[in-house]
Amino acid sequence: MRSTLNGVSLPGGVSTAGTSSNNGTKSTLTLTADMLGDWREELVARETANTALRIYPTTIVTKRRIYTLMHDPTYRAQVNFEQSSYNQPPHVGFHIGTGMADPPRPDIFVK
Repeated sequence: MRSTLNGVSLPGGVSTAGTSSNNGTKSTLTLTADMLGDWREELVARETANTALRIYPTTIVTKRRIYTLMHDPTYRAQVNFEQSSYNQPPHVGFHIGTGMADPPRPDIFVK
């Protein structure tokens, strides 16, 4: 399941003290994406002094094993879009959440 973000406040009481959002209108984090490749998204926030970035991974244990979200072309394009224009969390090209079926095998080949 996904969590709703409110500015740089994270669910579950995770402290984000010393971080700031990227804009005043939507108060969004720097990035929301599956960067570490375990299919669950990490959150990136900038420190208020603009001297570092902080990565917040999930600490929730899961038995679900699927391909990294970056294998999904829709998701990968949305992460790119998030960083180049409209800063909103990306979405996958298939249902992900409670009761989901296994996602399709990625159509990616390495030579």
